[in-house]
Amino acid sequence: MIGMTMVDKMKRTQFLGREFLTWLLFRAATDEGVFRDDEAGEVQVLFERAITLEGDNPAREMTTIKVDDPTDSAEVMLALRIGKKVSRAKLLVEAGGNEYALTLDAASLAMKSIKLPESMEMDPMDVMTERAGFAADLETALHRLFLGFIRLRRDLDAWSIEVSKMAQWIGPFVQT
Repeated sequence: MIGMTMVDKMKRTQFLGREFLTWLLFRAATDEGVFRDDEAGEVQVLFERAITLEGDNPAREMTTIKVDDPTDSAEVMLALRIGKKVSRAKLLVEAGGNEYALTLDAASLAMKSIKLPESMEMDPMDVMTERAGFAADLETALHRLFLGFIRLRRDLDAWSIEVSKMAQWIGPFVQT
C-alpha cells in the first residue's frame, strides 16, 4: 500500500498478536501447550500467573487476571466468552531443553521481563555469549510459533476448523 507508514501497518495488523496469544492459550489448555515442528523440534508453552485480556476498546475493556493457572480459570473463560482476547501474558517456554520465563505483549509481540537459563560458564565473555545464544534461541522458538500460527490463520479451511474448536473450548457467548 502506497503511502502507508510503519505505524499504520502495525495498527492494521495489531489484532494478529491478540489472536496469536489467545490461540496459544487455547493450545496450552487443550494440547498441554506442546507444539511440534520438523525443523525446530518440540516447544512447550505454559501460561503463568498473570494474563491481560482486552475487548475492542482496550481503554475501557481491559481485564488483568492473576491466578495460578490461567488455562483453567473461570474468570479467564468468562472474559473470552464476552469477546475479549489475550493482550499480554506471562509465559514459560521450554525449547531445546531450556526453560525461559517472559511476558509477551500482543500489540508489538515484544518480549519483556525475560528470564534466561542459568549460564554454566565461568568467564564473563563466555557467559555473555551463552546468554546471547539463549536469547536468540528463545526468539527463534517464538518466531517459529508465530509463523505456524500465521500459516494456520492464512489457510481458510484449517483456520475455520481451529476457530470451531476454540469456540467449543470457550463455550457459549455471553452478552454483557
